[in-house]
Amino acid sequence: MQQQLISLNPDLNRLQEEGYDIEVKGGHLVVRQIPYVTPSKNVAYGTLVCVLNYATPTKISTPPDHTIFFCGETPCNADGQPLVAIINNYNRQQLTNKLLVTHYFSSKPVSGNYPNYFEKIRTYAEILSINAKAIDGTVTTKPFKNSNQNGSDE
Repeated sequence: MQQQLISLNPDLNRLQEEGYDIEVKGGHLVVRQIPYVTPSKNVAYGTLVCVLNYATPTKISTPPDHTIFFCGETPCNADGQPLVAIINNYNRQQLTNKLLVTHYFSSKPVSGNYPNYFEKIRTYAEILSINAKAIDGTVTTKPFKNSNQNGSDE
C-alpha cells in the first residue's frame, strides 16, 4: 500500500524519483538522511516527519499547515548555533509506536502554506542542509538520486 500511495500522488512520487529517502508511516511522511549541523559543529543526518492530509484513502491533499517535525540533535548553523528561526520547540514527542521526534519546526512561506508536500520537504531539507554543506560540500538530501540524471544535486 505504501508504494501505491507514493506512486498515485505526484508530490510523493516526485520526492522519491528525485532521490529522497521517503516512507509513509502511520499517516506521516517520513524523510530520512537529511544532513544538518549538530551543536558540536559536526554533520549528522536527521529525519523530517510531517502529517499527511488525505483526500481519499489513496490520494493526499495539500499539507494541512507549514510546520514539520524533526528527529535528531538540535539543528544548528555552521557555527554551532541553534536554528532558532525555525525551531518552534524542542519537545520529544511519540507520534506513533515507532515514530519519536525531538523538535518541531515552523518556517512559513510568504503564501502562508506550502502548495504541496514536495515543496514543503524540499524547503525544510534545504534549510537544514545548507549549513551542513558549508562544512562538507559532498552531503546531499537525496541519497537515492540516480547518478545518470542530468542537472545538479539540489
